[in-house]
Amino acid sequence: MEKKVFRSRIDWWVWACLASVVLLPASLSFIDGSWPAGIIMGIGFGVLFVFLLFGCWYEIDGDSLIVYQFFRPNPFPIVKIREVKKTTGYLATAGMSHLRVSIYFTDRSVLKSFAPLEISPKDRDGFIAALKKVNPDIK
Repeated sequence: MEKKVFRSRIDWWVWACLASVVLLPASLSFIDGSWPAGIIMGIGFGVLFVFLLFGCWYEIDGDSLIVYQFFRPNPFPIVKIREVKKTTGYLATAGMSHLRVSIYFTDRSVLKSFAPLEISPKDRDGFIAALKKVNPDIK
């Protein structure tokens, strides 16, 4: 089976946060006269934020779901997925949108938690269909 990549959905509020992270230090530095340092700091924070923002995506590779967070892969076995639901929320997880997918596993040891894995792929329907193609037992 080929590798299938799903980018993370990015809501408007994430872009607003990026703008404030860049503009706030720069604008405050003009008030006290240290504008070069504020501009450098704003650009540095902006680069870090963009790095974190675009370092989040999801990949289905064979029988593994790989969640990339900050460019770091976290593999999960698709055969241990019990249920997938479309949800909304703002929990601090590997997602940049309130339109999310909650993934429940059959075995608690996969996440070492009872909470589901919540991610926010752009194409939620395509993502769920790709998971069900690998594991048809998913509800």
